[in-house]
Amino acid sequence: MNEYVIGIDIGASKSHLALFDTDGNIVELGRWGPLNYEVLPGLYAQFEDELGQFILQVLSKNGISMKQISCSVLGVGGVDTAKQHRDISGILGKLGFRQFTLVNDAFLGIMAGSKSGTGICAINGSGCTLAGINKNGNMMQIGGVGVVSADMGGGGYMSKRVISAVYCELFRRGEPTYMTQLLFDKLGITSKYDYVEKIYEKTREGTFDIQKCNWMLFEAVKHNDRVAAVILNDTAVNYANGISCMIEEMRFPPEDELYMIFAGSVFVKGEHPMLLDTLKAKIHCDNPDYNFCYRLLDVPNVAGAVVSALKTLHGRDGFYDKVLAQLRDLNL
Repeated sequence: MNEYVIGIDIGASKSHLALFDTDGNIVELGRWGPLNYEVLPGLYAQFEDELGQFILQVLSKNGISMKQISCSVLGVGGVDTAKQHRDISGILGKLGFRQFTLVNDAFLGIMAGSKSGTGICAINGSGCTLAGINKNGNMMQIGGVGVVSADMGGGGYMSKRVISAVYCELFRRGEPTYMTQLLFDKLGITSKYDYVEKIYEKTREGTFDIQKCNWMLFEAVKHNDRVAAVILNDTAVNYANGISCMIEEMRFPPEDELYMIFAGSVFVKGEHPMLLDTLKAKIHCDNPDYNFCYRLLDVPNVAGAVVSALKTLHGRDGFYDKVLAQLRDLNL
């Protein structure tokens, strides 16, 4: 009976399930919508139901049963506490997972972006999370729980800063910003007195999403917009301070090359370099003795889950180059 591994990346906007054989050959890459239980109306119950459907869809298509899955690694958004880890592990057991590793999805970025499986990953996508793994295998997470962890990143947070900055210009004597014109065009208005009403109206209609306005920051800084620059600088400093704390807490040796991986749609798809340039400059300023190797993740996070599962089985590099090449070719 042939055996396989499963890698899963579960997020707040999309999810991937990668099925590979134990020699590192791709069998299937499944796609699903959001499966982070925190954004699902039915919470854990809906998570269990939809993940079960997702797994069945991929396995049945290929004539494979869960008994043939030798090892699985799952990176799940919303696994931020010990209780969440226990609750989701219980669900995975009910779904038939045997040998599996469950981590926050931010850790997959390290596994995908660093062949050694060590380093730091900064996620800036739907949310804002830092993850670190050192050479002793110790793991640390900073952020990912919103206001509790003082997150100043992620598409939702940055979009709200855009909305607020425009309101401040209109009604609080705030500094003028190019984002006002961008937002007025998006809303189809010309008067500031229609601003709040139109946001609520279009949000109810489903034709406007407050969480997806962060692109306006990058467009505005192209026009030398100071308000947008301040927001991006705040975000960069918040990330950099967390990274510096993680370097200290995890005792990464200064003499070793330290992989710093940037992942998530805001980092990867940002159309202006200011955010990443400011972040790198701050990291270097605060950690002058370290040799950083920066990588903008060009493969889906799920690649890290597959590599980690294969490493568990074989104790080698988990067919790192082979796995990444196959998933990179899919151009997700």
